Amino acid sequence: MYKTKNRIIVIAILLLTAYACNTRNSEDTLLAEACGKKLYLSDLKEVFSTDEIGIDSIGAISTYTSAWVRRQLTTKKAEELLDEKQKDVQAEVEDYRSSLLIYRFEHDYVLKHIDTVITPDEIRNIYNENNKLFKTSSTLVQVTYIKIQTDTPETENIKKMCRFTANIKKIEELCMMYADKYDTFNDKWFEIHELMRLLPANRNQDEFERILAANRFYETQDAKYSYFVRLKSILPKGSVAPLEKERENIRTIILSKRKYELINKLEQEIYNAGISNNDAKIYINNNN
Repeated sequence: MYKTKNRIIVIAILLLTAYACNTRNSEDTLLAEACGKKLYLSDLKEVFSTDEIGIDSIGAISTYTSAWVRRQLTTKKAEELLDEKQKDVQAEVEDYRSSLLIYRFEHDYVLKHIDTVITPDEIRNIYNENNKLFKTSSTLVQVTYIKIQTDTPETENIKKMCRFTANIKKIEELCMMYADKYDTFNDKWFEIHELMRLLPANRNQDEFERILAANRFYETQDAKYSYFVRLKSILPKGSVAPLEKERENIRTIILSKRKYELINKLEQEIYNAGISNNDAKIYINNNN
């Protein structure tokens, strides 16, 4: 019975695809009925595009049909139990419609008119004027990271140089020859938990941070590799975050401010035009 029902739905899906551009016809498939209403397969054109219709859609169509029946039955019960005042939702519907139209109109207007070009100077000015607002949520570090096979002949030498020498060029030369990975990350600031993802999980975050900060160096191993981390800079949690860490946040702030100003200006222009053209009148005077 279940296979037969699915076969019927598959055939109906093919019919829906064939008649997607037409109105309901005699071959349309009835999916469900509840409370005097009927749901046809063709009604789902509003839910599923014809490109999405296929045998794999049976589960989605079945789920949608069940939800539709549940909605009709729940609405009927609400109609039966609510009083007339509670059932009067016209004002709320109108308010929602108005809000939705305004949102779509303003969203489209912003997309067409907003200036998305943001200069480095603008970002830097916002940061300098408000840097106390940009606090680090966790400890940030700049590091040199080395991953090397433990049995490599130069592993111990690289470890000593990474920990004690200031000759970065020499470390780079050795790592280029022997290390599986050597990276300064272009002096990118890492949150501690981001850095820990590059290492074997054999210490908790607080312990790792304490050792790294105290020694300016951290080493660990797994079955095959040795890992060395040389600390260059550290910013404790709650410090002013570096500009490069906040650059995208500042871009978002600038664009949000422009969007707000653009919408305010648009609404004020519409308001002024409406009053000037006598499309609206205000009879209350705030001065009275």
